[in-house]
Amino acid sequence: MTDQNTSGRIEVVHGSMFAGKTEHMISRLRQEARRGRRVRAFKHSMDDRYDPDHLVTHRQDRFDAIRVPHAEDLPALSVGYEVIAVDEGHFFKKPLIPVAIQLRDQGKIIIIAGITYDIWGRPFDPLPQLCEIADEIVVKQAPCRVCGNPAPYNLRLTPTDVLHMVGGLDDYEPRCKEHFTPFSTTPPETA
Repeated sequence: MTDQNTSGRIEVVHGSMFAGKTEHMISRLRQEARRGRRVRAFKHSMDDRYDPDHLVTHRQDRFDAIRVPHAEDLPALSVGYEVIAVDEGHFFKKPLIPVAIQLRDQGKIIIIAGITYDIWGRPFDPLPQLCEIADEIVVKQAPCRVCGNPAPYNLRLTPTDVLHMVGGLDDYEPRCKEHFTPFSTTPPETA
């Protein structure tokens, strides 16, 4: 049941890996729970890092989460909740956009965290489109591992099949524009 005093809104938290996006999201969820709102968190089913049933920060802070394979699954699983969090929103691709709008129009607060740029340095859909409709945008950037400047990019360090790019500390490094090199394979077309 949606709180009548809550108007729907979309909040987007984006940036590089290891910058605190999930940490920010968990903090927001706890803040809203303290206000008495019912909160629910989701992560993509392909995100098998750390713990399948929790959002987990790189510092190992945890928050209960439900794994789902498709953005279209979110509305049915959000019934009865006022605040919805979606971690690693880029994995849900462009179908997340109409779902975010639907949830916002139902009066829910939807908080989406995701990576700004893919491993080729291109804007990582659907984050640019979500930022266009967001009521609030928070940018988080880790320091570049080479020079320490803010790092909007992620350098892929290990091979990948491009279809499964989930990774952690051994797979990626945050990099500034000067020290970023696009991944060596040809990028797939975006849909």
